[in-house]
Amino acid sequence: MLLHKTNANLEAGQPPDPEMLARADKVLEEMRQAGVLLTAEGLMPSARGARIAFPEGKPRVIDGPFTETKELVAGVSIIRVDSKQEAVDWALRFADADPGTEIDIFEIAG
Repeated sequence: MLLHKTNANLEAGQPPDPEMLARADKVLEEMRQAGVLLTAEGLMPSARGARIAFPEGKPRVIDGPFTETKELVAGVSIIRVDSKQEAVDWALRFADADPGTEIDIFEIAG
C-alpha cells in the first residue's frame, strides 16, 4: 500500500495541481498496464473526517480538521507486487510525478 501524504494546500481544500495530476495519472496508467494496480483513491481534507480517540480508555469521536498535516494521508494506492523493492520502485515513480510529497509504503497483512 502506498500512502501519499497531504500538504497545507490540499488540507485547505484547494484542488491538486493539474500538471501534477496528469503526471500521477500517467504513473497510474503504467501500473494498470503492468497489472499491479488494484486501486487508487484520493482523500478529502481532514476537515471532512473524524477520528476515534480513547482518552481515559473510552472511545470519543473527534471531528477534523487535524493539526498534524505532515502525518495525514491525501491518497492511497494499493498495488500487488512481488517484493518490497518493486513497491519502492513504483513509489519512486510517484515521487517523480509529485516531488516533495512523502509516500509511506506498507505491506498489507493477509
